[in-house]
Amino acid sequence: MNRTTMHYFYQQVRSDYMQHYASKVSDGMALQLGCLEIRRFYKDMNANGLEKKSNYELLEKDVGLDLFFPRELIQSMKPKQLRRLIQQTFRGYSALKQDLCIIRFFSTLAQCYSYTQESFVCQLVHGWNLTIDLVIGPEGISQQTENSTPVCLATFSQVRSISCSAESDGRALLTVHIEGAKQPLSVNTSSLAEAENMADLIDGYCRLECSSASSLIIRPYKGRDARLKLPDIPKHGGPSASNRGLSSDIYAEIPDGAADSAEKHRISRDDVVVGQILGEGFFGEVHDGVYKSPTGERICVAIKTCKDCAADVKEKFLSEAGLMKNLDHPHIVSLIGVIEVDPVWIVMELLEHGELGNYLEEKQYILTMPTLILYSLQISKALAYLEGLNMVHRDIAVRNVLVASDECVKLGDFGLSRYVDDQEYYKASVSRLPIKWMAPESINFRRFTTASDVWMFGVCVWEIFSVAQQPFFWLENGQVINQLELGVRLSKPQHCPPSIHSLLTRCWAYEPRGRPTFSQLVCSLSDIHRMELEQNVSRGRSPSITSTFDLKNQTEPPPKPSRLQGNTLPRVTHPQKTNMDTRPVWEKEQMEDTLQRQRREMLMDKQWLEQEERQLDPVVRVDSHIKPPEKSPENGPPEKPPMPTVAQPLPTAEMDRSGDQVYTGVMAIVKRVVQLKNDVNALPASEYPNAVKAVGIPLRSLIQSVDEILPSLHSSVTTEIEGTMKLLNKDLGELINKMRLAQQNSITSLKEECQRQMLAAAHTLAMDSKNLLDAVDQARVRANLAKPRPASQDAEDSGQ
Repeated sequence: MNRTTMHYFYQQVRSDYMQHYASKVSDGMALQLGCLEIRRFYKDMNANGLEKKSNYELLEKDVGLDLFFPRELIQSMKPKQLRRLIQQTFRGYSALKQDLCIIRFFSTLAQCYSYTQESFVCQLVHGWNLTIDLVIGPEGISQQTENSTPVCLATFSQVRSISCSAESDGRALLTVHIEGAKQPLSVNTSSLAEAENMADLIDGYCRLECSSASSLIIRPYKGRDARLKLPDIPKHGGPSASNRGLSSDIYAEIPDGAADSAEKHRISRDDVVVGQILGEGFFGEVHDGVYKSPTGERICVAIKTCKDCAADVKEKFLSEAGLMKNLDHPHIVSLIGVIEVDPVWIVMELLEHGELGNYLEEKQYILTMPTLILYSLQISKALAYLEGLNMVHRDIAVRNVLVASDECVKLGDFGLSRYVDDQEYYKASVSRLPIKWMAPESINFRRFTTASDVWMFGVCVWEIFSVAQQPFFWLENGQVINQLELGVRLSKPQHCPPSIHSLLTRCWAYEPRGRPTFSQLVCSLSDIHRMELEQNVSRGRSPSITSTFDLKNQTEPPPKPSRLQGNTLPRVTHPQKTNMDTRPVWEKEQMEDTLQRQRREMLMDKQWLEQEERQLDPVVRVDSHIKPPEKSPENGPPEKPPMPTVAQPLPTAEMDRSGDQVYTGVMAIVKRVVQLKNDVNALPASEYPNAVKAVGIPLRSLIQSVDEILPSLHSSVTTEIEGTMKLLNKDLGELINKMRLAQQNSITSLKEECQRQMLAAAHTLAMDSKNLLDAVDQARVRANLAKPRPASQDAEDSGQ
């Protein structure tokens, strides 16, 4: 039996069980069968989903327990007792997959009910019109009276013909001609429909057993076609009809707005010129093109195509256009028209900058904080408009937001959108849904409301401030709901304002009623956007030119902590106003000079790391005789105020490294990072964790070595050393995240990009380990623990 047939058979058996047998089975049996159906129906629900009170109340009040359990069971227990029993029983089936639930349902039901047989109450025509149960099952046709064992009347191989006819009293006669019998089997049924059901069932068994394609049913009456024929459409005519329809001013036709709208958006294929492929949609390819409007204007458009021209597929495809033709909002993509002749097309306005996700990645170095907040505000306005129309979008993500200009985005892709009634929800029947963006009730119960759209909007805003990073990218789809049930939420993006993150936290309330509406979100985001603009103006910066945060620094090593603590930046001791920059010009110039020095120092650090890589990398070992560039006074750290009795730090290369566990640990990390860089293209994805582990082990040894010597170091630098160690732990976590991302995309087109990100994270970790070594060296010098490098070691190095 194929999967579709099994599901169809299951629905029939379960329907019969709920109608005829559910009230007769024991409470334990009813609980088991009901919980199996809950698990099967809500296949994506977390295994502990019913443990939450809100989930159970949703099942009890919004869905209805009577869909799964007999009313007699529900009414015989107190609500708390029933809830406890359902939760307890559900735990035993929480790990079952959909097909296993069906199999377990059949095996459980078979203990009290033979679902392979079907029984019909009827009367034998011959004899005394005895009332019997005619049982039809795989073994054949049997009769059974009250308190008697079944008596076989015929096997299916003996059946020669079947007929049924209506009686004058509304009852029906079923006649089965049996080979070898003196007279046919004739029974009276309560209706013709029941007689036909019995005939079809017997005929089906006969055709299965005999492997025959022909039916044994004889239809002497005008038959089913006559009964099911629709009445003729009345013809317009007659004086009364004519007069009432044409000459009377009492009756008039109301124009159908939907028909006018459909006609308005129906366009000709001759007016559309198809261009290149932009991407692949759910139903087919998406092209760019040019549409010539009735006024002669040429409009750049996006054309959605549909590969499959089957009627049901076309209906689903065109449903998006059916919704979009009634929408009119400045931040929602406009529908240009529809071509309903095969192949069907949906023509929409083309936004030149494409998807917001790609745009964020391309413009991440120049986008400003007010602009990102503005995008979030515009999306919320579009969704507030949909909220007023009682429409749920169900797929809010940056991939479905298009960029019209630098200051305008529009919500698109209404393929999953649906209208809902007031206080109602839309229950999805499709299986392909964006799990990682969905609210808990949508994952558990396929329940979609405006509140679930609010949750998705929060995830979309998180994407915006994370530069289009995929939410929960480190989890499989099936693991997401487990984390949400445990209270885990997406962490605050690095540059997300606290006010925005606070708003996102409200959007991610587990209870739908605890989330804000889109109207409230529009007000909140408008205030935040206005405040951000005011802050930028007060700082003397233009929000359209200078970014309020430098996203580029995410891919470069951070400034060295030792120099930040070492008075590299000038200390400003006079009071400053928070709303205005009152610093003198000379101080601003000094700040710019300091920043330039820091950039040069970071460049020197990078050159140092490259030098160490060349010394460790066998491919370029021939260049190992090149000495690291010495720090000259003009590009070295700024002069510090004279401090008595404190020696100046010696250059790293000129210190005695014999027995230096910190130096050894840093070199081991650099060596592992170089090895990872050389081997990453040849490594299978399954070996990525081992390669990252090889970096983590020397890092752990390094931190342990620093912890051991920390009490003996100068106290003025211990704080920055501890901060740098914390930064290294964070770097390792980022490397692990990038490694997991590279594993997930090892067979996709993003493989090389994910590998590059993993190597960039490893490089950052190596740079920060070198910063830690510098900070430790400085502390050693201040504590008079540093030793000069022996001349013998210099000679040895030069010989090498």
